[in-house]
Amino acid sequence: MNCLNKISQLKYLIYRTLTPLINKKCILLDAPYYHNIGDVLIWEGTKCFIKENNINCIYTASYETCTFPKIDNNVTILFNGGGNLGDIYHEHVEFLLKVIEHYPNNRIIILPQTIFYQKKKTEQEDFKKLLGHKDLYICARDKEVYKNLLSSFQDKTLLLPDMAFCINDELLHPFILPEKKNKLIIDRNDCEKNKSQTSQIALDGDISDWPVFEQSFRKTTFINKILKKVSDAKIPLISKLNNKVWDIYAQNIFCKAMIKEGVEFISPYKIIETTRLHGCILSILLNKKIILVNNSYGKNKNFYDTWLNDIDTLILKQ
Repeated sequence: MNCLNKISQLKYLIYRTLTPLINKKCILLDAPYYHNIGDVLIWEGTKCFIKENNINCIYTASYETCTFPKIDNNVTILFNGGGNLGDIYHEHVEFLLKVIEHYPNNRIIILPQTIFYQKKKTEQEDFKKLLGHKDLYICARDKEVYKNLLSSFQDKTLLLPDMAFCINDELLHPFILPEKKNKLIIDRNDCEKNKSQTSQIALDGDISDWPVFEQSFRKTTFINKILKKVSDAKIPLISKLNNKVWDIYAQNIFCKAMIKEGVEFISPYKIIETTRLHGCILSILLNKKIILVNNSYGKNKNFYDTWLNDIDTLILKQ
């Protein structure tokens, strides 16, 4: 199967499954205002899904800026997808638990997630609290996560691919650069890095993590970093006003700038070898030849086995 057919297949599955569950109005929470291009791709795909289904998104916020506005009971709450639920990035789970406390009568849909806990006890405690909500759906991003969730959430568990597959071509096309280079190796350097990846990664191309991680000062992240620092300071009135500005900036400027960064980073290359899942997904959206390398806890392999193993131009390196 080629990349174009795979994108259409996965996008259709998302639309067919989620559209009947979402009311005409929604709010979107846990939007990524941080400079991880992969998570921003998920956010952009979710925005495209909402727009194409004529759903009115009346409020968007990150876990840092959310004010928990009062909403009618028929408003659906969408919790942004990704790989941040678990005990590695537990601040997102803590925010989700606050969401279910504030909105006991609204349907909540946790969009496709890779959920990973190092400590089983923490997982059990979190799941127990989530199960206290009467109308919560949780979407697993691969079969292994789905099996684990199914035992707890039963028929409220859905198996769906990453929301980034919903991104419209027209949003990527303006940033595509001529394909003049041979190979890019995207080598992540964080807590998800597989310690054995040093021997797995080839050395026959340009090597880099997402460019926003490699360079401390970039126009696309500078303003965002300032807004975060003011928010973290929690100064009465000033932080509240700052967070309103941050919401506007992130949704109207930052998101687009991060998409531009990602496309301009990958598009000049014919072949992409990546330890980042969204390096792979963006490469599929850009119709590249791809080598996907597993991460520290199997996220990349599990996603490949579930959705990507029939793409002609993609191979998995374990």
